[in-house]
Amino acid sequence: MTPLSFSMLRILSDGRFHSGEDIAKRLGVSRSSVWNAAQSIEDTGIDLSRVKGRGYRLEKRIEWLDPAKMPASCAFDVEILDMIDSTNSELLRRNGPHGKVIAAELQTMGRGRMGRSWLGEPGGSLTFSLAWKFDRGAGFLSGLSLAVGIALARAMTDCGIEGIRLKWPNDVLYNFHKLAGILIEVKGDMLGPTLAVIGIGINFSLSEKTKQHIDQAVIGLSSMPTNPGRNRLFFAVLARLSDVLTQFEKSGFAPFKEEWSRLNAYDMKPVKVKLPSGKIEEGSVAGVSDRGEILIDSDQGRIAFASGEVSLRGIS
Repeated sequence: MTPLSFSMLRILSDGRFHSGEDIAKRLGVSRSSVWNAAQSIEDTGIDLSRVKGRGYRLEKRIEWLDPAKMPASCAFDVEILDMIDSTNSELLRRNGPHGKVIAAELQTMGRGRMGRSWLGEPGGSLTFSLAWKFDRGAGFLSGLSLAVGIALARAMTDCGIEGIRLKWPNDVLYNFHKLAGILIEVKGDMLGPTLAVIGIGINFSLSEKTKQHIDQAVIGLSSMPTNPGRNRLFFAVLARLSDVLTQFEKSGFAPFKEEWSRLNAYDMKPVKVKLPSGKIEEGSVAGVSDRGEILIDSDQGRIAFASGEVSLRGIS
């Protein structure tokens, strides 16, 4: 995608046909530049209709993130970009600052957990990162991704979305399909202070082209009973993050333990836990600890894991 591609997308956001000549005049470029921009748009997975004699039209309208719709009560400094490599990477480069939020319509190198990529197209997801500085060291942040998951679940409930569940340690699910993910990266000293960059990605609509490159069951809000829209959900999430992070800063994960357990999609279910070493442990989920570790009842008794990847036993 190029800046010209985004300008063309914004013209097409009204859902009507626009001729290549009209687009070229409005943007002050050549017809061939418009054609190249259209190719760039289609390469992201966006469905673009081309009809001879009528021009171009988007199959699905895009709701752009709009800072003008931000409530005055928003506690964060929000910056919205068309395109960037990674919102997490940008906040790490800037070293924060505390309370800074960067959202992007498109990330070219968006990252997920365990080295995965976050895939999406403009308007198809809500991707942003938040910088939050803690006075304490990185060890205090155990369970932070679970607390952020609670903030997402609360915000979705605020917007009328029902049936949301959480998967340890960083996924938001609907009917066991991934709806959103969390990636937290930490920078700082062992004893503090610590900068936590909290990256969040929420699926809205996923093209078939994008789904082909995702190795797990996923879902977007556009195919669910309630879709509140990107702007409404974005600001609802920010409001809930402000509350959750303020409480976490004072007391850690322990106050969120019971709420997270109620939302645990895999509670009492048989699972496999793939550890960073590659070793796999099996057992049944027995909740989480006060530090956010997952508790597994296995043949060897109850074991707590601070890191790893959980999947339902017998389901790939």
